[in-house]
Amino acid sequence: MGSSIEELERRRGALFEALGQVGDMRRGSISEAYRCCGKPTCACTAAEHPGHGPFYAFTRKEAGKTKTVQLRDGPRLAKLEREVEAYHHFQATCEKLVDVNEAICEARPVEAIEPAARRGLKKKLPRSSKRRWRRRSSG
Repeated sequence: MGSSIEELERRRGALFEALGQVGDMRRGSISEAYRCCGKPTCACTAAEHPGHGPFYAFTRKEAGKTKTVQLRDGPRLAKLEREVEAYHHFQATCEKLVDVNEAICEARPVEAIEPAARRGLKKKLPRSSKRRWRRRSSG
């Protein structure tokens, strides 16, 4: 067995604390691109030239549609980068939390169900269903 239940519960508590520390966050991604302007005399037409830029775009899904916001380098871009990074950290922490919870569930012993409690788990058919079943099986 990997870890004791107590150790797993400590790890789960630490992950809950980490989730409490997550600040402002938002879904999406930020991409960086370099583009050619299309002017035939510009230096960006040369093969070794990377192009003009960098240009930044913040992309996210909203009601099933992709929304993109064009950005310039500056404080707004830095703010969005922090918020997107916080969301990625949040996702990773949630994945770890689920993994630890599954390990805790596997490590806990199975409790025996008493016969009186087991009767409540059994599905009872309505009387009419029982009569129809008997007619079908005997005929």
